[in-house]
Amino acid sequence: METLRKRALAQLLDISTEEIEVSSYNEQELQAEGGDFLVVTDVEADELWEASLESYLEECIYPELPETTKNYFDDEAWKRDARFDGRGHSLSSYDGHEEYEDIDGQTFYIYRTN
Repeated sequence: METLRKRALAQLLDISTEEIEVSSYNEQELQAEGGDFLVVTDVEADELWEASLESYLEECIYPELPETTKNYFDDEAWKRDARFDGRGHSLSSYDGHEEYEDIDGQTFYIYRTN
């Protein structure tokens, strides 16, 4: 899968796969042309998106809610509204965009993270 991820990013950036480095701790994270990229399948993107929304709730929303209203906060309604902005808004910290490339019949979604 690593090679397919590299090929997808290379195709998007119009560079060779030799110009791309794979992160030593996560095969989904690649470095090229001075930037960091997340290259994932549709299922992986959805899982990461859900985790990102959960993290935002835990770190940003819940701490700001008064104790008396926490039981009334609707997590799923908030996530539904947050999803209107698309996955790129959560997964691409660089510009909020989602790109994709098809490689050998498989679609990879690419997010610039730095």
